[in-house]
Amino acid sequence: MESNHPLTFADQVRAMPGGEHLDLCYSCGTCVSKCMIQQKLEPEYNPRRLLRMVMMDMREEAFNSPTTWLCSACDLCYPACPQQIHISDVIEAVKNLAVEAGYSTPLETVEVDEARCSGCAICVMTCPYEAPHLIEKEVNGVMDRFSEVDAENCMGCGMCVAACPMGAIARPGVSNAEISSQIDIKTQNSSPSLVVFICDWCLRVDADLEILESYPDNVRVIHIPCSGRIDPQMALIALNSGIDGVLVCGCAPGECHYQRGNYVSSCKLSLLDKMLGQMDLANGQVRFVQLGTQDRGRIRHEIDGMLVQLLQEAS
Repeated sequence: MESNHPLTFADQVRAMPGGEHLDLCYSCGTCVSKCMIQQKLEPEYNPRRLLRMVMMDMREEAFNSPTTWLCSACDLCYPACPQQIHISDVIEAVKNLAVEAGYSTPLETVEVDEARCSGCAICVMTCPYEAPHLIEKEVNGVMDRFSEVDAENCMGCGMCVAACPMGAIARPGVSNAEISSQIDIKTQNSSPSLVVFICDWCLRVDADLEILESYPDNVRVIHIPCSGRIDPQMALIALNSGIDGVLVCGCAPGECHYQRGNYVSSCKLSLLDKMLGQMDLANGQVRFVQLGTQDRGRIRHEIDGMLVQLLQEAS
């Protein structure tokens, strides 16, 4: 016999893919302690508070909560969860209901310039969140393919921006022009120059960020949302401008905030290193290091070590 009672908010979440685990969470807070979003981006981020809103039928509050939109499904919290819940799946269920209700993401998302897009689908293959997809449109009487981005799925990591061979995708703050313009170092005769591209998520403690700020003008630190945002062309621009070395720092395997950005950057920079070797250029000018959440203070070791290496090669 069917019930005449309307579905509660919790019932709707349970009915969504991933939301079936809603009742397994007993609000221990372990996921919050493992997540870097609360510490680095949004103090109000709190998965257990969001699930409490769901259980209390606080629909509007849940849809407006930053927790609904900021989870990147990195699942760093999953191994520590005593209930073995992919809490990101439950949050995704809430997000999907919010989108159905007409709510929009507060994140800066990418946009496609159709005049440049060739419809190659590289961005589709690169994105961990299935945000870009191909559409067909008639242009001057001829059907053509273009990439289109679902803003509600986009997390703004910038991987597609780096992957696009036509430069057709951009996101405010991390466009090719905006990042390349920061590659400007006041070189000193006695010290090698180094550009450090660092993922916003690979350093957990403020002390490590203070280390980055302690270097003189011969070291330029450029913050990027993910190491997967790095375009090998940026490293070539730096080297061609006379800068001695490029260091790219990303998350450790299994800890990437955007799921596979560190894998993407590792592949691209490995190919670049091989290309430089084939051109008989100095090896070691471009390095990629992966910093784990427990590697406190290691950033100084990596930067100092590369500066020493560059100085030895120059002498």
